[in-house]
Amino acid sequence: MSSKSKQLLPVAVNLCRVLLGLVFLFSGTVKAIDPVGTQIKILDYLNSFSLDGLLPDGTVLLLSCLLAGFEILLGAYMLMGVFRRGTSLLVLLFMCVVTPFTLYVAIANPVQDCGCFGDALILTNWQTFAKNIVLLALAVFVRVRNGCVRPLVRGSRQWVVTLVVLAISVRFMVQNVNTLPAIDFRPYSIGTDLRAEVLERHNQKMTDFVMFDRDLYDVTDSILMDSGYVFLMVSPYLEDASWSNLDLIDDLSEYCDRYGYRMVCLTASGREEMREWAANTAADYDFLNCDAVPLKTLVRSNPGLVLLKDGVIANKWSHMEIPQDSQLTAPLEQLPDILHRPYDPFRTAGGVMLLFVLPLVVIALIEKLEKLIH
Repeated sequence: MSSKSKQLLPVAVNLCRVLLGLVFLFSGTVKAIDPVGTQIKILDYLNSFSLDGLLPDGTVLLLSCLLAGFEILLGAYMLMGVFRRGTSLLVLLFMCVVTPFTLYVAIANPVQDCGCFGDALILTNWQTFAKNIVLLALAVFVRVRNGCVRPLVRGSRQWVVTLVVLAISVRFMVQNVNTLPAIDFRPYSIGTDLRAEVLERHNQKMTDFVMFDRDLYDVTDSILMDSGYVFLMVSPYLEDASWSNLDLIDDLSEYCDRYGYRMVCLTASGREEMREWAANTAADYDFLNCDAVPLKTLVRSNPGLVLLKDGVIANKWSHMEIPQDSQLTAPLEQLPDILHRPYDPFRTAGGVMLLFVLPLVVIALIEKLEKLIH
């Protein structure tokens, strides 16, 4: 090998490991943003292989969180260049597993997209396989030449990276499971004009968003054309809905009656489940049927709450965030915190990126400063 090649080799290796780190960190982060979405994708795979019911939903959700955390950790390790031998081996083994699997998915097409980047970046199955071929080649190169990896931190600070990344990831995922995804990449995000997308443009991603009353009449127009405020209590399946905070739903129903707002429950459950829910909760609102798929996409909570104004999604809440009676003290026009979700910098793309990257930068800078001092 020439002297010039010897000089360029470490540069090439470290560029490859940084690229791998960024891809893994991005892939894990978008899964951590929406763990329930990853859970749904895993269930889609299980269903396509006739393995539905093999694992409880809670176990699948845990697996989705573990997958996201694993990718984030490997991405952080690669970016920081720590545990270079073990990290390069794990990344290579991971790619050796997923690459043949994505080839099968591309050929058999059991699902429309692999879900590797969640709803943030949709790739076709063949695009996913091509992407994995490139990543596999990079992983092989970094593994073979891992001696050229230049770590940004050494010694005990490598474990500091582990603890910091795990702490941030766990806290972030718990928040996104209990509330709603920090960033909504789905077609039903806040601000979406359902009247325009569903009734006028017939958005292909929303063709299954159709509401039926108990007599199986299509009432989608009636709901979306309502010029007032409409609260949608969304429960894909009432029999699986959380019973926590049901008193808040009752309070909200009374609030709607008091101020003349419309409130309906959207569910894919049958009439018996509706009757049982109404009997157990004293529900004083209408029930409408809708396919479970758009309901799971509309709000990642069961039950969840969606507020419409002129057919536009004004706000959303998980069952853990439903407004309390003490907050519902006036008409909605006088309640800005109900009409609009308060700004949270960590619910933006830049904020999420800083959440994961800034601590790594700080750790690396501390290491650099100590070297300069000594």
